[in-house]
Amino acid sequence: MSLEIAISPGGRLSVERAPEALPEVSDKWVWRLQSAFEASAAEGLLLLATDALTLGVPPSLNYWRDFARDYLQRLCHTAGDDDRAALLPFERDERWEFVQEAPPMRGGEFLTSDFLERLWYEFGALVHRESAATGLSDWLKSKNPLWHTVGRVTFHLAENKRDPERPFAFLATYTHRLSDQGKPQHLPLARALQEYAGAKNKAALTSLLAPVQRAAEKSDLARELVESRRIFQPMGWTPSDTHRFLRDIPLFEESGLLVRVPDWWKGGRPPRPQVNVRIGEAPSNRLGFDGLMDFSVEVALDGESLSPDDLRQVIAAKEGLVLLKGKWVEIDPDRLKQVLAHWQQIAKGDDGVSFLEGMRLLAGISRDDEADPLAQPETLEWSQVAPGAWLRKTLAAMRDPSVIDGFDPERDLRAELRGYQRVGVRWLWFMSRLGLGACLADDMGLGKTIQTLALLLQLKRETPSRQATPPSLLIAPASLLANWKSEILRFAPTLDVFFFHPSETSPQALKEAAGDPAPMLAGKDLVITTYGLLTRLPSLRQIDWRVIVLDEAQAIKNPRARQTSAIKQIRAQARIALTGTPVENRVGDLWS
Repeated sequence: MSLEIAISPGGRLSVERAPEALPEVSDKWVWRLQSAFEASAAEGLLLLATDALTLGVPPSLNYWRDFARDYLQRLCHTAGDDDRAALLPFERDERWEFVQEAPPMRGGEFLTSDFLERLWYEFGALVHRESAATGLSDWLKSKNPLWHTVGRVTFHLAENKRDPERPFAFLATYTHRLSDQGKPQHLPLARALQEYAGAKNKAALTSLLAPVQRAAEKSDLARELVESRRIFQPMGWTPSDTHRFLRDIPLFEESGLLVRVPDWWKGGRPPRPQVNVRIGEAPSNRLGFDGLMDFSVEVALDGESLSPDDLRQVIAAKEGLVLLKGKWVEIDPDRLKQVLAHWQQIAKGDDGVSFLEGMRLLAGISRDDEADPLAQPETLEWSQVAPGAWLRKTLAAMRDPSVIDGFDPERDLRAELRGYQRVGVRWLWFMSRLGLGACLADDMGLGKTIQTLALLLQLKRETPSRQATPPSLLIAPASLLANWKSEILRFAPTLDVFFFHPSETSPQALKEAAGDPAPMLAGKDLVITTYGLLTRLPSLRQIDWRVIVLDEAQAIKNPRARQTSAIKQIRAQARIALTGTPVENRVGDLWS
């Protein structure tokens, strides 16, 4: 659709259909523009000034966009340290110049100096109101990130391949305006001294250079550039100069300067050789918190292993920038040697890395030992820990149980499971095989019981010798024992179960089992008892159970309760908590 902006006799701007010969704009953008101008002329002008539309703009839209952009550009050049949008004056000769530059438009005869002055101050008032809460910089960034650069100084760093002695180039610029294509227009900072010459523009120049002055107070390099006035000219830099610049980038940005470095330096810094540690490449015999995983150590650059010759070059170099394999890389030999020695020391032992330690390292969390080199955050930047093939596959299955296979959950179960229940059984089985804990938190009525029974049947099938394998232990409220018995008889009658409770077992049998449970429980698949009885049966805490299952596990939400303490003393290869309310009052419930 073709559009133009018209002026009504009453002095109102509106969006109208234009002759088809004019450039077209998208229907979606037309609707946004019409809605904005219906709200107010200032709202419409703000959309024109900040929207990313760049190509095929009809002349009248382009005229009013330039009008609004001119206000924002002046504002960016004069905003003070308080980051507030001041109301800017609009001189008579400036207004007259705008009138003379107007293209043909509907209602053009109503375009007067007074009309432009009214729009100017209405637009300024809108900008002042909207930016008051967040400050001008953040407000402009929210409207269009490119406006955040206008009126600001940028430090540029680039490669200078023509000069091997000074292979980098530095230039300070300021963003004068946005082009008609919506791109920042950079000018050398020295031009600002010419453009803002004279007392009239002293405030604008002071505002522009204020971040440079703040940087000079924090950075020795910036101070040297300012005092020598070399900041106003392009310079060739040595690797040493460039490394000083890189280290001070956070100070520059804190001061309000923008910094641009070569695009291929990810994260704004050159690549670094890193100690790459890979954990869990091969399957672990047993994972769990006490299980150990293999790991390997190498030094790599951008994921590519360094040869012994490359590594010797890195270790022998001084701190700073070094040209390695055709790339400028940042090195700290002492730090790299420290991290490498740490991991090589571990590699000499037979212990490996525990699951818990491995997970902390994968998450980028150092250990609490301050003497450990990896406890220092800056040291962690020089190492990278990644899961090996087996651990990567294992973690993927933990996150997405639907990929787990290996058995039929319904094979011995006298019921047909729903899709999510089959996934749940496989996940419980997977976590149990790894020796890890699991919390099955399906809502009431979604089948936590039947999923648990399907798991126990699978564990029974995997048992080579029932006499040599300990049973699993299920702890439930006394009120649910009858339900468990009923569900077992109905869906899993092949499970050999011993009820450690007077409602299901004779007093004599209970007495014998309480004194020496091993003979009574030999060959059993499952032992069921209650939370109340467990605290009075210390003998049950002497058995190494295959799996311990807590039904209504919110019973141990209080970690300081006697009942919770007793249950946590039970030893088992894996632990499963069943609860429809994993968090009743606070996140600490789930932790417990």
